[in-house]
Amino acid sequence: MSANSGPPKGAGAHKRLRATHTKSRQGCYTCKSRRVKCDEVKPICGACALRSEPCGFPPETVRQHRRERHDDPGQRTPALSNNAGSPHALDFNLPPPAAPAAGVSPEAMNMVDLRLLSHFMVRTCKHMSLNPERQKLWETVIPRLAADHAFLMHLLLALAGLDYSPLDTQPSGGGAVGSDQLASMPVDSHLQVIVGHHQCGLQGFRDQLSTLSDSNCHQVFAGSLLLVAFAFSSLRVRNWSDSHLSPVSPQPQIRLDWIYLIRGLTTVVRQCWPTLRMGPFREILQYPGATEDWKMYPNTMFTAITPPAGCSPRIARFCHGAYDALSRLRVLPESTPSPMDEDSPRSRIDPGPSYSALREGLDLLESIYMRILYIVQFSRDRADTHTSTTALAIQADMENAAVMGWPQALSDEFLASLGGGGPDVTPSASLVILAHFYLTLSLFEAAWFLNGSFDQDIIKIDVLFKASGHVTFISLMEWPVSVLNG
Repeated sequence: MSANSGPPKGAGAHKRLRATHTKSRQGCYTCKSRRVKCDEVKPICGACALRSEPCGFPPETVRQHRRERHDDPGQRTPALSNNAGSPHALDFNLPPPAAPAAGVSPEAMNMVDLRLLSHFMVRTCKHMSLNPERQKLWETVIPRLAADHAFLMHLLLALAGLDYSPLDTQPSGGGAVGSDQLASMPVDSHLQVIVGHHQCGLQGFRDQLSTLSDSNCHQVFAGSLLLVAFAFSSLRVRNWSDSHLSPVSPQPQIRLDWIYLIRGLTTVVRQCWPTLRMGPFREILQYPGATEDWKMYPNTMFTAITPPAGCSPRIARFCHGAYDALSRLRVLPESTPSPMDEDSPRSRIDPGPSYSALREGLDLLESIYMRILYIVQFSRDRADTHTSTTALAIQADMENAAVMGWPQALSDEFLASLGGGGPDVTPSASLVILAHFYLTLSLFEAAWFLNGSFDQDIIKIDVLFKASGHVTFISLMEWPVSVLNG
């Protein structure tokens, strides 16, 4: 047959056959926008992985979730399966309320809600950022959106409730905004109000997220900011509720759900990045200090830093030992910790995560630590040597360097190695690294939603390792604990 000859034409020609297929509407947003077929591999599909593009999927329906479990019950990592999909409400481990909690009605606000709103406007919104431009957004843009969207108002009131600390009889700012009814409310009732607003707001957030587009991305992003701040600040209160309102557990509860909540919210930014960058929240999306400029300088510059006179004692202690702590952690993937009793069945333990996951976690930790050391090293050139001003300026530079952003940069494999959190967490090398990450957040003493939230969890991790008897892990925990205790 000639190369130019084609298939027969006319009435006797065979019809062209097409392979049958089932149309799927569950492809990722990026592939849909490009109008290309998505292989639907989660969390990153093959096409997005090949192009190194962000990848986000529509919320999973109950039917799809059941079908995936039936088709391949081992497909999902157990530690991640409980945290995938839509954001889940954080667990405060509270006893169930005897009656519906006051202040959570979506239709109207009572006096407790009005006092929480007053506290947010007078106190909370003015202490959400150390950057003046970002601060204005908390004072103006977010309250204005909350006035128009009920789910944002619930999230705003929940955050204000955490700032008005239920651990004390006075608000965390020392003011009198919440005297009267809030101050006289029992602690567990106060927490029920917070949880009620958190759950109502999260439900409305999920509804908005399911129809995310350029038309509603600003209110969804505002909800993300409120949820992230709530997740950070919840640890201190939840640790308190565990010890005061729940039976004493023989094993410390190390919560990880807040990390999954924050990671799930970053999909909002990825999907609507162009619109958000041009909108009222553009200042919150800019972090000029989030660079790797420290790599341009020799390591000897950071091995023995002399902090400026105005540096806080905790940051000064961090700078004195951070570089050495990184050096010790670098051998963690190759090390095999030995327990105190060499005859113990734990004489050779599995550090938990794979070698690559540990290396990725350590690389990220190094980047965060070196950004802090870089900031403190060059802060000595500041003209202002006033103690309080310098301490705030260093923390503001740390905020601009996105030091708080490490939770969203952790790999899924590293998180899976930590387990599900709570009483079933097991000692592992990744848990040591997590404690060192927590230490970076404990340096933000001027940020109320971080101050004190992570100190207790670092101590819990240290207690867990001491109970397990793993000498190497116990030794590696000595430095972060010493930074906290002075």
